[in-house]
Amino acid sequence: MRGRPMTDREAYPAAWITLAVLAGAFLLWRFVLGEPTVSRCWIWEHWHVYCPGCGGTRALMALARGQLGQALRYHPPVVVTLFLAAAYLLTQTVWRLRGKRGLVLHYHRRWPALLVGLFLVNCLVRDVLWLGFGIPL
Repeated sequence: MRGRPMTDREAYPAAWITLAVLAGAFLLWRFVLGEPTVSRCWIWEHWHVYCPGCGGTRALMALARGQLGQALRYHPPVVVTLFLAAAYLLTQTVWRLRGKRGLVLHYHRRWPALLVGLFLVNCLVRDVLWLGFGIPL
C-alpha cells in the first residue's frame, strides 16, 4: 500500500534540514579538514566511462569556492538542482512570512524523477561524446 504523497508540509522542513547538514559538511570539509581532495570515481577508474555522478563532487567543490562556470563545466545538473532547491526554499520562506500570499514554488512528486532524468541525460551525453568522438569532459 502506498502512503500519501509528500507535500510542502514535509518537503519544506526536510529541505532546511538537508541544507543544515550540507552546510555542516561544508564547514567540516573547509575549516577542519582543510579542503582535502576526493578520490576519483570507481566506475571511471575501472571502466573508463562516466557515471551519473561523475564530476558532481568537483562541481560542489567549485561552487563552494564561488566558481560557477567551473561547476557548470564539471556537472551542470548539480548546479541546476542546487538552483531549484534554493528557489524552492526562498519562495516558500517568503510565502510563509507573507501569510501564504504571493508567488511560490510548491513541491511536486515528479521533481525527483525529473532530476534523476537530468542526471542520466547528462551521463549519456558525456559518454556519447567520450566513447563516440573521443571528447573528454
